[in-house]
Amino acid sequence: MKEKATYHKQSMEEFTGNPLIEALPPLDDPVLYPKLLLVQPPYSPDDRKLNASLRLIRLQRLSQLHVPTREDSMLLGISRCLHWGYAGRNPLPFETVKTVLEEEGVCVTEELEKYLRSVNAPIYGFPVLGVSGVGKTTSIENVLSLFPQVILHSSYHGVSFECEQLVWLKVDCPGDGAPKSLCSAILRGIDDVLKAQYAQQIIRNRMSKDVLLIRVSQLIQSLHLGILVIDDIQNLCSAKGTITNELLSFMISLANSLKIPVVMVGSPKILTLLQKEFQQAKRASGEGEIRMDLMEKGSAEWERFIKVLWRYQYTGQVVDLTEKMEQVFFEESVGNPFIAATLYKLVQDEAIISRKEKFTVQDVRRISREKMGITAAMRRNMLNGVDVELNRYRHLWAASAVDQDQGPAGSEMKTVSRTWSSDTFLQLVAVLEEKGLSAKDARLSARQAMAAYPQETDVKVLLGYAQEVIRSRP
Repeated sequence: MKEKATYHKQSMEEFTGNPLIEALPPLDDPVLYPKLLLVQPPYSPDDRKLNASLRLIRLQRLSQLHVPTREDSMLLGISRCLHWGYAGRNPLPFETVKTVLEEEGVCVTEELEKYLRSVNAPIYGFPVLGVSGVGKTTSIENVLSLFPQVILHSSYHGVSFECEQLVWLKVDCPGDGAPKSLCSAILRGIDDVLKAQYAQQIIRNRMSKDVLLIRVSQLIQSLHLGILVIDDIQNLCSAKGTITNELLSFMISLANSLKIPVVMVGSPKILTLLQKEFQQAKRASGEGEIRMDLMEKGSAEWERFIKVLWRYQYTGQVVDLTEKMEQVFFEESVGNPFIAATLYKLVQDEAIISRKEKFTVQDVRRISREKMGITAAMRRNMLNGVDVELNRYRHLWAASAVDQDQGPAGSEMKTVSRTWSSDTFLQLVAVLEEKGLSAKDARLSARQAMAAYPQETDVKVLLGYAQEVIRSRP
């Protein structure tokens, strides 16, 4: 949706006199972030009185429910990337900026002018990492929705300034990992937002990759793109190595040459690629990492989520959220909000269709077994802390140690053929818990240690590595 620019007074000299920044919505108090990001579909207790068909249709609303958790900090990260990214790309000459500053009562000294002219370093983005179903895509889309996507400018402080400002753009990472495919996705995304035909105008059958990259970069720059979000970034890891490196280099060059922050959203697979080269990892996580993990049993996040979820009940009889009912939902969903909402929908489906109009703890377990069998193994692994294929990842999250098998910087990592042992993992978790760690911290530390040293089988040795990981945490 396109909005006409409304300029807001800024409290910082770096942002004053920059129409791209002043047109952004004012910053909110971080305390309000959870409320801003909460998405609740409409519901009324009278919905229980509707006929079965209408209630079954309404059950799909559960997939739209979003209860914010750790992505609160994501909003701050997006806002900071937008503001500081635009700070180095003010389209107006400095004399105009100086005039605006003086109108705002700011004395532009020689030192201040020198500083403001030097604000042009690239602002890097950050990765949003998490296992499937924890709400990465939903969270980032909810955050982006708080910012207008397109802002129309006409004049600024009496100076003619006609342009379309593309604040953010979200695209999916191509499955083949090719730069040309990503360029096509970006062009199609811009066309959808602006109702334009850039893809048709720019892409030619025999156009070289280098020429296409230049054309796309020029278009992005002319539209004053504020931030680029690339979802399903783990697709990079499934492509051929040479193509993957080219695409990653192109994304990093956006931050370097165009000073556009890039946010990568995907599974922890991307860590294996980023950590091959220190420079790539540094640029990809210049604003830190957003890690979206499974909810922990008894945590405030889980309690808040299950209570909001439980409100959307369409069975004829009220089913209370007892301690046993909450426990079975946590165990069957392993703290994954997507799985929990899906299970809640399926349980109510059967209760309404069978005309029982209620369900029990036993029903929840049976429905989970009968209708969610495909994800059963995955859920068991998640419950035990095995939420990724650890033998494929060297340094899950922030493991500090380096595998002895790893070659020189830039070389390909050796393939680990050994099958990872869940028995070893559980033994290591048990030892860490005995040493005073919580169950969650014990699983995380064990995963990190075994990811960094996938060929180690001695629990005592792995314990030493896990303790190194713990000490290295900020």
